[in-house]
Amino acid sequence: MSSSSAPSALRQKQGRELLAQGPWLALTALVILAVILPIVPLQSQALADGGAGLKELLAMPGLGSVLRNTIYLGLGAMVIGMALGTTLALSVYAMPPRLQALLAFTPVLPLVIPSVAHVVGFVFLFSPENGYGNLLLRQIPIFASATTGPVNVYTPLWIIIYTGLHLSAFVYLFVYAGLNNLGADYGQAARVSGAGPIRVLFTVTLPMLRPVFIYSSLVVLLLALGQFTGPLILGRREGLDVLTTRMFVITTDYPINYGLAASLGTPLLIVAFFIIFIQRRMVGDQRRFVGRGAASRDRAPVRKATRIVATTYVLLYVILSAGLPLLALTYVSLSPFWSGQLSLENLSIANFEDTFDDSTILDAISTSLWVTVLGVVIVLPLGFLIALMLTNRDRIWRPLSVLIDIAAALPLAVPAALVGFGFLFAFSIPGIDLYGTRTALVIAYVTIMLPYAVRYQLTTLIALGKQTVEASRVCGGGPLRTFWRIMLPLIRGGVAASAAIMFVLLIHEFGVSLLLRSPDSTVMSVLLF
Repeated sequence: MSSSSAPSALRQKQGRELLAQGPWLALTALVILAVILPIVPLQSQALADGGAGLKELLAMPGLGSVLRNTIYLGLGAMVIGMALGTTLALSVYAMPPRLQALLAFTPVLPLVIPSVAHVVGFVFLFSPENGYGNLLLRQIPIFASATTGPVNVYTPLWIIIYTGLHLSAFVYLFVYAGLNNLGADYGQAARVSGAGPIRVLFTVTLPMLRPVFIYSSLVVLLLALGQFTGPLILGRREGLDVLTTRMFVITTDYPINYGLAASLGTPLLIVAFFIIFIQRRMVGDQRRFVGRGAASRDRAPVRKATRIVATTYVLLYVILSAGLPLLALTYVSLSPFWSGQLSLENLSIANFEDTFDDSTILDAISTSLWVTVLGVVIVLPLGFLIALMLTNRDRIWRPLSVLIDIAAALPLAVPAALVGFGFLFAFSIPGIDLYGTRTALVIAYVTIMLPYAVRYQLTTLIALGKQTVEASRVCGGGPLRTFWRIMLPLIRGGVAASAAIMFVLLIHEFGVSLLLRSPDSTVMSVLLF
């Protein structure tokens, strides 16, 4: 080969590599653009006038207390949510197949209830003075002499318990999807070698779910740190402030101090970057956690007593987290007012008749369904492409995988109310003029749901592994045929779970919708508020 042809061959090779990375480069640029769209205006407000907002934040009275409350709530809720969600997933997985098919969705019911209504349902149950649950508890001899309580839902401890109870549904979805995609090969090998069920659980099953636990715990931690509805409704009575509620208070005062409100979100952004770094370090090589193989559909035998205990545990959780709040909400909705007394007199459906006679409510229902379905349809394949990119890091330029991993997780770090302000600024720019339109809601919904679409599908792809895909390619299957015939049937459970959770979250999304709504595009959550 001549000396002149060598550089030409090298340039051709580099051109082919660049062409192969082109789609991933475009995907990374699109995701980064979508994520920074609300963040840049916010940080611009925080840094405006020489960082006046940040200076006010550092001088703000009670900042230390607000930060401590936020951390206390976040860590406490994460511990409770992880414990409940993991045990719920293991309990459902231990049920007989027919019962499992019937009850597998029930632990997600707390997410189906709109967050504002869910919190109010717990107030109806456990308000210390006239909560229905407390009225029943005071019938027990040990609490008979009490005039209030014994549960006070407004205290920090019970706010943490409520938040953890609510977020455990997220953990359940992560862990249950991971269990379904884990396979039984290693577990069966351990049992053949003489290991009992408990030993298999702690030495095989749980270690193989390490990526699931890391992703779910960090996602729940970020959600708990950015909690808004629970601390706002429950914490204000006892003077409990977290970062999100302090932002809300600032934005209700006129003139609004946008610089200070935006600066309050800066600590959560810093925490998000730190958590993403820790996540990447802890997971390491994801191929170590693949367990699918020929025996993937087999289940280990479970004792009858274990199945009974597991079923009872799941039913108790569903009753406490969803059944009782729904029952309290239904009873109050049939009553003229909340009296704190249980009586069947004066119950009627007058409130329902008034509600569905209002055309504004019907329009809001239509708008909610339209923007939610369209948002899910857009974000689901986008999240799958990002998850696919993250599971094939060895074939993609390292800077691209790092950038898209960070960008896809960032929307979790910013409270929804603050993201709403960011989109408000972005969509009000002359020339864009999307404020108050359904298009603005769809774009915002896609952005805030991106982390869920990525994480749920990523854990499924990690559990799936690459063996079946590589086998298909060796047998001559192209990328599209491999996807439709091999990957999609195997990951449909994780994809369906991702779509379901995003639909539920978006149908009653509040923080962003409140700031982007208009008379022509109002959704149900705003009317509920």
